[in-house]
Amino acid sequence: MYLNGYKYIFIKIIAAIVSTIAFTLYGSWKTYTPLSERLYNVGYNSFSGLFAFNFVPFFFIFIILGVILSPMIDSIILSKFNIKGIKGILIIVLSYLFLGVISGIIISAFFFRLDGIINYISISIIGAMIFLFFQTLFQFLLFKLGSKQK
Repeated sequence: MYLNGYKYIFIKIIAAIVSTIAFTLYGSWKTYTPLSERLYNVGYNSFSGLFAFNFVPFFFIFIILGVILSPMIDSIILSKFNIKGIKGILIIVLSYLFLGVISGIIISAFFFRLDGIINYISISIIGAMIFLFFQTLFQFLLFKLGSKQK
């Protein structure tokens, strides 16, 4: 969140791509049925098929939430709060948790599935935390690489 300009957007895009890959790999792994557990005359998808099927919607969700909404949250945090120390970390994590809740509600309303709102919210919160992790990791790496070059 300390970077401006193209580096800032670059980190958001890379974090969205890596988060999508991680989230899709986990989701595909959870829904994959091994060959030994498959029933006769029942259609199953391969792991790569599940990955390909889930990657596109998750990618758009992470692009919308990570590249479009995340900078808004970041600018609000930077303008309203002092983000130093443990208090700053808690504010950032709580803000991204809030982003996950709001996005879960939006996704639930988009699919007209208000009966599964808790599932969408929990998945969105996990996605927001994954995005925050990778964003922070890439910011740290870019900051370290930038400080070594000077």
